[in-house]
Amino acid sequence: MTSPNEFWLNLHRLAESFEAEGLNSEERLENIVEQFQNMPRIAQRHVLGDLLRVITALPDVYPLVVAAINDTEKPAARVRTG
Repeated sequence: MTSPNEFWLNLHRLAESFEAEGLNSEERLENIVEQFQNMPRIAQRHVLGDLLRVITALPDVYPLVVAAINDTEKPAARVRTG
C-alpha cells in the first residue's frame, strides 16, 4: 500500500528536479528534452505515456486543491472573527 502523501511527495520531488535542470525555463526544457532524446526508444514511449497521463490530469487537480484550501480556511476565519 502506498503512503497517503506519496503523490504530494513525488510532486515536490518533481518540482525540485525540474528546478535542478537549469537556471531558467528555457534551459530546463532543453535539458529535459535532450535527456528524453538520449533514452532508448522503448523507454521514450513509456515515458511519453506517463507524461500524457499526468499532464492531462493535473490541470483538473489544481482548482480542486485550491477549493479545498478555501473550504478549510473558511471555518477558521469565522472562528477568528466571530
